[in-house]
Amino acid sequence: MKYRLMQKKDIKEVYSLGKKDFAKKDEYSWDWTIKEIKQYLKKSFGLGIICLDKNKIIGFLLLQRHYSHQKPKTSWLTYIFVEKNYRRKKIGSNLFNLSLLKLKQFAKKEMITDIYTKNKKSMVFFKSLGFNKNEEWVIERKIVFNKS
Repeated sequence: MKYRLMQKKDIKEVYSLGKKDFAKKDEYSWDWTIKEIKQYLKKSFGLGIICLDKNKIIGFLLLQRHYSHQKPKTSWLTYIFVEKNYRRKKIGSNLFNLSLLKLKQFAKKEMITDIYTKNKKSMVFFKSLGFNKNEEWVIERKIVFNKS
């Protein structure tokens, strides 16, 4: 396995990999687009790290360098993904640890992420990395227009 920073040439492959998990047609999906992924190549915005097996990308991590103006020392781990056949081989942990080295260079002190409560596997994974539940968010919804 080989790890390196994501490059422009990797965007389409990263997009294809993440499409299965991050581009679902449900109300909780993020905007998983090539345009969105390109943002992470901008040094002022983010960071992308990939894992390769031979020349095939099998995992990636994307993080935003700045979470908010209120928390200038905080980064946001936005996406982490490892192909199913490669899971439980420390690839996700290695991607995370490499991102920590970069955060140290960025003078960040904290990293946050968000996980849906029904995503138990991710909750266990992030707990194994030392994350702990800091806040609980409630998302409420009101449908204001029905199709008629």
